[in-house]
Amino acid sequence: MPDIESAPQDFPFPVDEAAGPSPLYAERRAQCPMGHVRLTSGHDAVLLVTHRDVLAALADPRLSHDLTEPGSARITPGASFLDSKTALLNKEGDEHLRIRRIVASAFTPRRVERWKPTIEAVATELLDLLEKNGSPADLVAEFCFPLPVRIICALLGVPEKDHTRFRDWSNAFLSGAKMTEERRTLLMQEFAAYVMALIARRRAEPGNDLIDDLIAARDGADKLTEQGLVEMCAGLIAAGNETTSNALGRAVLKLLDHDRMLWEQLYARPDLIPGAVDELLRVSTTGAGMLRIATEDVELPSGTVKAGEAVVISFTSSQHDEEAYPDPDQIRFERDAPPAVTFGGGPHYCLGAHLAKAELRIGLSLLLQRLPGLRLAAAPEDLRYSEGDAISSLITLPVAW
Repeated sequence: MPDIESAPQDFPFPVDEAAGPSPLYAERRAQCPMGHVRLTSGHDAVLLVTHRDVLAALADPRLSHDLTEPGSARITPGASFLDSKTALLNKEGDEHLRIRRIVASAFTPRRVERWKPTIEAVATELLDLLEKNGSPADLVAEFCFPLPVRIICALLGVPEKDHTRFRDWSNAFLSGAKMTEERRTLLMQEFAAYVMALIARRRAEPGNDLIDDLIAARDGADKLTEQGLVEMCAGLIAAGNETTSNALGRAVLKLLDHDRMLWEQLYARPDLIPGAVDELLRVSTTGAGMLRIATEDVELPSGTVKAGEAVVISFTSSQHDEEAYPDPDQIRFERDAPPAVTFGGGPHYCLGAHLAKAELRIGLSLLLQRLPGLRLAAAPEDLRYSEGDAISSLITLPVAW
């Protein structure tokens, strides 16, 4: 391999899903925890790989989310939500907090608690249908994907019949699958057109869902721009289905791998499910990470990021850092370690974290209860993934029982 400090490596690193995170992360943690990499877009960036650097970076407002200036770094070339000056993820400070407050109340722990019966009802309905259709089955298509997408549709007020259209659109929005720049642009345009038509219908026939609250914020005193409204709705749909469905599918895969030892452990001890979800999220996080730009020199535990430099915050590497997680490749449901950074940190901590965890806990609990004999119906090395740069999702998960 080239000398890390003198020749920037290409990033994202090659992925072998069956083998786990690239060994290049461990090499960089040991040799050069704040070295430069060359992104697919052609830009250079500082790659943060240790848990302590990642925690510090997530909490430091000088590492800005706003990458909307012409020529700003990108992980991949082509159209991206990072281009938009109105998107919530690209805002900082008071403006970010103002817009975040508009939607945050829908995702508080108290509100999510009220959604748990709905999550249980949807999961039960899906499992009824799964059992009716019989073994074997594709768990992604029949459970992992429809569960979170139906919940976010219900929360937002999006017609449930439309949910099958969201996966390709979400992959384009989140850079969740390999595709040409032209294909990504086309899908994002289709997604935006769908959301705009949905907003128009709800303006004409308002209801009492989250989308109506967002429209009221657009049209009332606490204004969103029209583009900001469209991007907020699209972002909630995309993040509310693809990321959670991927986490659920990968969690089941981890539990069923290696002769189902972890599955049997969790079946015998359902009280471990909350800790198991946290641990499974830690080991299942994929993708390149989050991109930031330093607005001034920033001192991190491993060194200094200079003003104007782009920074990639690697959650995958952070959550396999031996200093924070001894034996990081081992899955321990009762691990005494720092919380994972799957949902980010600081002011931009994921709005949907509480909802996602509730869906994962309920989904796994009901799967264990209803299908205790669940097993893989394909070798892990034969499974296919979307191979996206931001996230890489399981395309199918063949199971039997």
